[in-house]
Amino acid sequence: MAICRFSPSCDVFLDINDEGRLECVACRLDDRATFQAFDKQAMKAHLEEHVTAGHKVPDAVFEDLDQKAW
Repeated sequence: MAICRFSPSCDVFLDINDEGRLECVACRLDDRATFQAFDKQAMKAHLEEHVTAGHKVPDAVFEDLDQKAW
């Protein structure tokens, strides 16, 4: 289940894998590899790195990570 996908307003593709781990797929920070986070806080920190790098990450993505239980 994708949390967000690449689009004109989003530079990240965030997904949940079959094991329930959050993944930043084709990560622009990591040579297009997949970054896996073992909890929401780690993924939020990773997404903040994207923001610092100038990548677009919608506020709704952070809100979803705060509000939804995966």
